[in-house]
Amino acid sequence: MTTNREKQRLAKYEREKKTPFVTLNDGVCTVYKLTNTAEAGLKPRLEPTLYRKLNFAYQTIGVKRNYEALQAMVKLDEMIEVLLDRNISSQDIVVINDVQYEIKQVQHKKDTHPETSLLSLMKLEENYDSLRAESTTP
Repeated sequence: MTTNREKQRLAKYEREKKTPFVTLNDGVCTVYKLTNTAEAGLKPRLEPTLYRKLNFAYQTIGVKRNYEALQAMVKLDEMIEVLLDRNISSQDIVVINDVQYEIKQVQHKKDTHPETSLLSLMKLEENYDSLRAESTTP
């Protein structure tokens, strides 16, 4: 006869056994927050400020996701998975290999181990000069 505690432990084990393990070994991306650097009362001037660097793994942009993005007039260029960070938003900028991307969608996944955030990225048409200068300095 199994006790309630044993049933809970067994259920947790079964859940963890089915949870896929994610390796984030495709590279390191840099996430920037856009902050207003204008003086009070002047027109807002958004400049990127370093938030954090994260290991990432490339993911496939599925047919359904790509089709839905095209319906919304968005062309997705990359999709990456990073460690779960609920402070990353669709108003942030990601830099991978000196290419600047705008985050179009963030999805937080709890069904992986460790928990991850899935970022849908679109290349920026106009790059931030301050980020270009940072990437060329040693």
